Amino acid sequence: MKKNKLIILIFLSLFVSTLTAQISEYRVKAVFLERFTRFTEWPGESAINDTTKPFVISVIGKNPFGNLLKETYSSQKILNKNIEIRYISKIDQIEETNILFISKSKQKELSKILSYTKDKPILTVGDTKGFAKKGVMINFYLSSGKLRFEINETAVKESGLSMSYLLLQVALIVSKN
Repeated sequence: MKKNKLIILIFLSLFVSTLTAQISEYRVKAVFLERFTRFTEWPGESAINDTTKPFVISVIGKNPFGNLLKETYSSQKILNKNIEIRYISKIDQIEETNILFISKSKQKELSKILSYTKDKPILTVGDTKGFAKKGVMINFYLSSGKLRFEINETAVKESGLSMSYLLLQVALIVSKN
């Protein structure tokens, strides 16, 4: 099992380097949303094991993915669950979300969004400078033309989620401000 995770980790890091140059940035980010779930554990009381309910990926704010999320996940499953993509604009629409991508357009509302998601098993993801330091769990950034990500480990722990050390090893770990 550990050997498989190591192989996935190596694949994950190689995947970032090669695909970033070959295909659009947001296609890579769309694929990574699923990859993150392979290294993240949701608490049992979160209904994550209920396969009758979909795995929900929500984008709050302006959608930078276009149709990529729906194209990428139309015939896939995450954690043996069908995938539902939601495009939302209001905080009260976050309920029952498993992964929440927070768009840059919601930068001014970030503290309200994070206040709502704090202590909930919702994996928050963004791609805006400073988001991880403000409490977003995973934040994409470009470094030397390559897509990378940073993780706010404190925010992850506060949510009740846990992440594999394999994922943490390939990320830049940041602390909340």
